[in-house]
Amino acid sequence: MLHITRSQGDRTRAELPEDVDLYTTASLRTAVDGLIDAGCRHLVLDASHTQHMDSTGVSALVGWYQRLDTLGGSLSVTGLDDGLLRMFTILGLDSVMTLTPGKTPSL
Repeated sequence: MLHITRSQGDRTRAELPEDVDLYTTASLRTAVDGLIDAGCRHLVLDASHTQHMDSTGVSALVGWYQRLDTLGGSLSVTGLDDGLLRMFTILGLDSVMTLTPGKTPSL
């Protein structure tokens, strides 16, 4: 489940769950799509508690990035452990979204 930790204007910060996979991604898509529909344009996702992300989770991130980019917004993923940061870098996501290891910065 997505946990919104801060929302201010068109900026939202939310925490991703421990597992972002086939079983959780559908509800995450619904939640994030709802945020974007409600006017969020700059989304920071905190992955500091995320231990596992499969291809469905990565696909959701790419979809949110594309949607926000089209609207003139941005997607950042923070709190990434070494494994997730390495995976995102190998996939080239570091060239289209801000990826930050460790602790989450404020909005």
